Amino acid sequence: MITYSTQFPVSETFAKEVFVKMVIAWNQGSKYDRFDNMKWDGQQYKLMWKENSKTLSINDFENIGVIASRLHKEDEHGVWRTDFILNYKKSYITIRVTLETTEFTTDFYPSYYPPFFVKKIFFEGLGGNDNGINISPEPVLIGKDNLGILNKILTHNFSFQLPIVVVTRTSNDDLPLEIGDLAFRLQGVAHVLEEGERGLFADVKFAADDDKKPGKIYIVFPNKNMRVRTMNLTGEVADKPDLIISRIINEIYGYTNQIMRLDIDTWEGLQTENLHRQNISLLSDKNAIKEENEDLYDVFDEQLKKTEENNKELNKRIQKLTIENQALRMKLASVDKVPALYLGEEADFYPGEIKEIVLEILSKFQRNCLEETRRAHIISDLIENNDFQKLPEKRREHIKTILKGYRTLTGSLKNDLESMGFEITSDGKHYKWTYYGDHRYMTTVSKTCSDGRAGLNIAATIDNLML
Repeated sequence: MITYSTQFPVSETFAKEVFVKMVIAWNQGSKYDRFDNMKWDGQQYKLMWKENSKTLSINDFENIGVIASRLHKEDEHGVWRTDFILNYKKSYITIRVTLETTEFTTDFYPSYYPPFFVKKIFFEGLGGNDNGINISPEPVLIGKDNLGILNKILTHNFSFQLPIVVVTRTSNDDLPLEIGDLAFRLQGVAHVLEEGERGLFADVKFAADDDKKPGKIYIVFPNKNMRVRTMNLTGEVADKPDLIISRIINEIYGYTNQIMRLDIDTWEGLQTENLHRQNISLLSDKNAIKEENEDLYDVFDEQLKKTEENNKELNKRIQKLTIENQALRMKLASVDKVPALYLGEEADFYPGEIKEIVLEILSKFQRNCLEETRRAHIISDLIENNDFQKLPEKRREHIKTILKGYRTLTGSLKNDLESMGFEITSDGKHYKWTYYGDHRYMTTVSKTCSDGRAGLNIAATIDNLML
């Protein structure tokens, strides 16, 4: 699970010497990750400190102008990996914090917050410029003198690296949230632009369906194929600025945490690059070896090339799986988003059960809705934005399949039912099948059946009562 991921330009003065000093200072200022007796001679750039369940490594890849550090530690939450990768040749930095859960993990809901190392970059004045927008933990005030920057952003006349949050003023000429707090929470992952005075953005077209109401918030993504996100501040969220900030943060981190990086911008990719350089070094002495070893070197060369290719493909696959996993985690962890409905006393029997049942009901109702009506639009919007996986239907079909031709409870059938949450107990000539141990959802099934349709009847009962 990725809890923080970004890449942004830095000052040309951010050299590798400065990087190592900052990594050490960052570690020594940590309450929980600090290493004792941490020293650096100012000359070596391949460093490692190890203590108990944590390791801090720094490697300089001078041939490509990149220096990287990784803090690897394990605690009650899981395995943490914090990567800082400075490309001092091209003056940009990549930062990623990931958590790999284990069987001992007590929770995995992320708290999206910039690492202290990011704050140090800006405190030391090492933030760069993103095509005309300074990267800063402070909001950027847009006035009449720099209003043209919005048109460049919205028309993608230049390529910006970070998402941009535009906050407009309300009809009372104030802001709908604490913009300083928002900019601080998004430092390093997004720019925050503030409308300097009410009505200044009146002629700016943010989206095709923009109704130009004051106090709106827009999110513009670097990806030209993504539409401008308009935050709806009406209803109950209008008086909850903290909730608005949480929604914006979820949107931004949901985007940045799923971006694929180049190999030289990942720790694993750099290790592959290092292996490649070592292989070249090993083969550089090839001409000095006797001629009879030529065939051996050809085989060795081919094996090394295959190994490097496999490593590159594995690194790409790791990134893809990490991002896929992140998307799933985001869906589970989006507790700060404003729900259309609040949960009552009922709890999920399996992950997403209640949501899936509600969406299935809406989907069935949608078939009878008149097109282009308010109800049809609301239902379509809810179904499209809630990742409807049709789990009840899949369970229904599976139940029909395994119960078709039911005669008696075989071992494999019992395993199938238990994997779906049924608790099976014996009661004389019958079984009691109880759904997830809740006796409100229990059916009685004969231990032996001669009726060929018994299985379908049982599946219908389960469908009506439990699914």
